[in-house]
Amino acid sequence: MLSSFMLAILFVILMVGVESYFQIYIVKVIMTNKLPSPFTLHCRDKHHNDHINTLKPGESHHFKFVPDPFGKASLWFCSFNWTGAFHCFDIYVQIRDHCIKDICTWDIDTHGPCKTDSQNKCYP
Repeated sequence: MLSSFMLAILFVILMVGVESYFQIYIVKVIMTNKLPSPFTLHCRDKHHNDHINTLKPGESHHFKFVPDPFGKASLWFCSFNWTGAFHCFDIYVQIRDHCIKDICTWDIDTHGPCKTDSQNKCYP
């Protein structure tokens, strides 16, 4: 019969192997208000709700999650609301977003969200 210590070691070995095989990691999405006024944002995915948050100019908000280990299905979407405007955007699409060190950073301005990576791509 295996001792508790041996079972613990076996468990750790199996978990590291599963994590390596399925590429389990945590993604952090950071959004910064580049507008001259505050706005509210509400982000969620199919199973999680990040609730409504208000950002003053220059403030940031972030959330973290574990993406789909099979590499295709994670989708987080946000609504942005400020005086005279309301926008919705898919802030994280697993097959689209390849973030630097699993951190996705976005600037939110009047033109829409702009990803602040090497491409600096903005979306209307």
